[in-house]
Amino acid sequence: MSKSKSKSPAAKSRSGHPARRTSDGASVFEQPVRNAMARYAAQLRAFFNERHTAADTEAGIEGLVTLLTVHSRLRNQISVTELEHDALAIQFGDLRAIGEDVAIACASILKEFVLFLAETGLWSGTVEEFKAVFELISAQSGESPIVVPELDEATADEKWSKLPMVATARQLLAWVGEGRAVQPNGLLLESELVSAAAAIGIDAVFDADARPESFRWVPEAGTAVGSLAHIPKLGAYWDALLRAGMLTKQDDKAVPTPVVAEALAADSGFSARGIKDIIAEGIYAHVLLNAIGPENDHTITQMAAALLSKAGSNNPPRTDVAFQVPTVDDLEPEQAHLQPLFEKTIPGAEAILRALESEGMVRIGKHLRVPRVLRAPLERALTRVAEEVLG
Repeated sequence: MSKSKSKSPAAKSRSGHPARRTSDGASVFEQPVRNAMARYAAQLRAFFNERHTAADTEAGIEGLVTLLTVHSRLRNQISVTELEHDALAIQFGDLRAIGEDVAIACASILKEFVLFLAETGLWSGTVEEFKAVFELISAQSGESPIVVPELDEATADEKWSKLPMVATARQLLAWVGEGRAVQPNGLLLESELVSAAAAIGIDAVFDADARPESFRWVPEAGTAVGSLAHIPKLGAYWDALLRAGMLTKQDDKAVPTPVVAEALAADSGFSARGIKDIIAEGIYAHVLLNAIGPENDHTITQMAAALLSKAGSNNPPRTDVAFQVPTVDDLEPEQAHLQPLFEKTIPGAEAILRALESEGMVRIGKHLRVPRVLRAPLERALTRVAEEVLG
């Protein structure tokens, strides 16, 4: 991650900490909150320093102490390693009563904080609680154009059931059966590639010396492959299952995690929706993080991420415009030198979206649209991509 040394949003509320005014009596929790934060204070400071100047880091930490103090008062318990959705919603309501800019600034602080807890393994709540809190904070931060609608349970179950990505994830898990031998890093053995690919409908033959000229999402039937990287679709799903906790490594095998596997097999219920949501996030992130641009950089990732972000908004882009490669005459004079780059990055971004379309993860018609049930996992995936690559 690069050091942007951006201006900390906390700086806006440094004087008087407006967030403190949201709950009278919160100050009695302040010292206990500081004491509880002491065990990770050095880690938190280092995390913030990667993103902000030293001065803004200190302001951000003070702002965070204030926010956690108020949050603890609302819950009537010290809370420094997890947040509670309903209490946080009340807190944001109070912050918006003070001012929109205050709420957005505080959301930015909290967003970095929960990412810190997740990346360091300090988050003490459940995965479902993290998702709910992160989505609430993202919606309040004013940073993303993605609109995450509220869907009733029956509608959400129906939407998930129609997505090809769910069927593919189930097929790959069924292939794993009671367990498959894997490499020390959890990746598939070369001897298992052809069999695993066949399980999700890909016809390939193994050749250790294979050097494909291009990596298509689904290789043409009979294509020779020599590694998992030569089968992008298989690699994305395998990585997503690992990250979702669907598979557990035991000795030299990857075996299904019973409770999580049962959730994926179910057609309805909170757990079923939750695990499909996490798998979808993993696929989006994997596809974007493994897109390498023409200069061995991440220009294609940036282009595809921007299009997906707009496709999840209330103002989705027109497909013909999004996928049109501009000519030199279409560009402003100062942008003319970028035309050769557009010739490579726009088709690359289109290829990513076409791949996701085949999994039901974006719809390509007159406009580019992300299905409503996939907006939340897409938003989290884009945050992860920004943190790991684009930041």
